[in-house]
Amino acid sequence: MLTPVVNRSQKPAFRQLSPFLAAVLLCIMQACSSTNNLPAAQSTTEFYQKYKNEAGFKGTTVPVGLVSRYLAKETTDTTLRAALANITSVRVLTFTPTTNKAQRLLERSLTQELDQVLQKDNYAAIPLLDEAPGALQFRIRQSNEQVQEIVGYRKHGNSFLMLQVNGRFTRQQVEQMLEKIDPDVLLPLLG
Repeated sequence: MLTPVVNRSQKPAFRQLSPFLAAVLLCIMQACSSTNNLPAAQSTTEFYQKYKNEAGFKGTTVPVGLVSRYLAKETTDTTLRAALANITSVRVLTFTPTTNKAQRLLERSLTQELDQVLQKDNYAAIPLLDEAPGALQFRIRQSNEQVQEIVGYRKHGNSFLMLQVNGRFTRQQVEQMLEKIDPDVLLPLLG
């Protein structure tokens, strides 16, 4: 019977490839890791960008003209119409967890991360218009007397929603918009 001659100094191919395979596996695990490994957002725009394409999230930029026309048909108030004309962008970020890991993100860190951004950038709270559970909490960012951004968000039950409206408004216009326009009317525009 013939036995093959094996050169014992030559390592099997698997052993030669194992460091390479380990590096590839590590890269794949990093790519598939959750957004918790990403640095914390520094602004509401970064927060939106960070999460908009993640599993369970839906990020939508709503066309300004569509929002203005849709909401303007509901009012004849000239101050409110002027405020709607000053909107420069509208973004909506929604999240419904689809896994246990995503549920933990919702319960433990999502709203806390947004709260940190809103505290750092000196956003002023707008008193709640509706004390009901699930009502949006609003904050504004302003420079001098001009409001540049309105952010509404809520975590209610098993979902999260953030509404970001940029533009140039007076505080009075913002208060009128929040008093007269139900933000939930924008939801049909999200498709």
